Amino acid sequence: MDKKYNILKPIRNKNLIRLGRKADGGYVVDKEIVHNTNFLITFGLGPDWSFELDYIKHNPNIKIFMYDYTVSSFPYVKEIWKYLRRFLTFRAKLKDVLDRVTYLKNYLNFLKLKEVNFYPEKITFPIKEKIDTDIDKVFSRLPVDAKVVLKSDIEGSEFDVIDGILKYHSKIKMIIFEFHWMNKNEKIFLESLSKLKNKFNIIHIHGNNHCEKLPSGLPIALEMTLLNKDIQKDVGEYVKNFPIQDLDYPNNPYKEDLVFSFPD
Repeated sequence: MDKKYNILKPIRNKNLIRLGRKADGGYVVDKEIVHNTNFLITFGLGPDWSFELDYIKHNPNIKIFMYDYTVSSFPYVKEIWKYLRRFLTFRAKLKDVLDRVTYLKNYLNFLKLKEVNFYPEKITFPIKEKIDTDIDKVFSRLPVDAKVVLKSDIEGSEFDVIDGILKYHSKIKMIIFEFHWMNKNEKIFLESLSKLKNKFNIIHIHGNNHCEKLPSGLPIALEMTLLNKDIQKDVGEYVKNFPIQDLDYPNNPYKEDLVFSFPD
């Protein structure tokens, strides 16, 4: 990777574990932070919530506040209907239909968990529509003594809320970001990262292999975990080679993972 990206070098952290599946939807985190926080805020639900389920297993006292205006039961019902028609015309097996019923059931059961509070709202800034929510509104729903982990996967809108997130840095112990479209957003990404690093240290990165790398070596989609500087200081010990065996797995399991390293 080009040396201008040395700002991305993660500090060495001995507490790293993976939560979620060994594919898209899993993330690398500090296990001590997982055990010692009381709120997980998730921006972007999507079709997989294995990370949140693993989090609950590690910390049964966690309260999860999830935000996603794009998800509903409709896609699951649509899939059931599609495969039911295929089954009735002998183009699919009964198992295919039952699998789609199970997907819907799992989705509904997840949202019913006592740990989960779901808000069908769009995380953005500034607020323009009734469905919009900004970071101030998100944190207004938390108690003053909240110790927060924040996970964000909102397809490029993350850059709109960086300043809002930093306003609450004292409450946020760890952030898991997925940064998108570096081929278009590299400049604002580096500017945003510079702001974040005033209050947080990077402890892990991983390239999402659903996209490729830029000629400079930077993954077009980059997963990143950051830890509050009050918890772990930067003492000059870094991890330089990625992916990391037994922690990182390809987001798309049918393609090779993205390999990159930092120069000395």
